[in-house]
Amino acid sequence: MKLLYPFLGWTLLAVVLPAGLSQAGNTQIVLLDRMPFYAPSTVTILPGQPVQWDNRSMQPHTVTHDGCGRGGNCAFASEHLHPGERFSVRGLPPGTYSYHCEIHPFMRGRIQVKRTVPLPGITEL
Repeated sequence: MKLLYPFLGWTLLAVVLPAGLSQAGNTQIVLLDRMPFYAPSTVTILPGQPVQWDNRSMQPHTVTHDGCGRGGNCAFASEHLHPGERFSVRGLPPGTYSYHCEIHPFMRGRIQVKRTVPLPGITEL
């Protein structure tokens, strides 16, 4: 029976932390030359939690908030990120931040910043 306990613990951890949901620490997004281009394409984080993009593709890319250059609030914008380069942002207030690559506009991603990250199966009132 004792051998089941470690396995059960890892199973519960996998259920509590689904893909694309980050509880603490640095959230990493990888830039790719193929779909989904930004992997994962959507992340949910807490306010102030840092997000880092790593360009693992063979081309330069950017990480540009959709509000930049359109008369809106520009929350973040990277320079050209060449292969192997990184960009990070921290301190985003609650909200949804859609972003894209200025060089390749078909590359799209989204950050959802929530005051609390709900656990799966729990309904907020």
